[in-house]
Amino acid sequence: MTEHADSEASADGFSIFDMECAMLTGKIRRMWPRTGKYEIVGSSSDGRALGIVCRITDTGKVRVITVYEDKPKKTR
Repeated sequence: MTEHADSEASADGFSIFDMECAMLTGKIRRMWPRTGKYEIVGSSSDGRALGIVCRITDTGKVRVITVYEDKPKKTR
């Protein structure tokens, strides 16, 4: 996990367990094939929608780049 992801998770009140829950229950919303990045949206342990941007490293491990609470977009 990057320092940025750790900082963002802490700021939004998410734990490692929340990220694991979201990755295991979530779906891939977006993929960037050129960079190997994925955006996954799932539910945290307390039911909040959690977005995670990650990539698979050359060694086959998941590297979490950023984490955020996936809130609905406001409409006018």
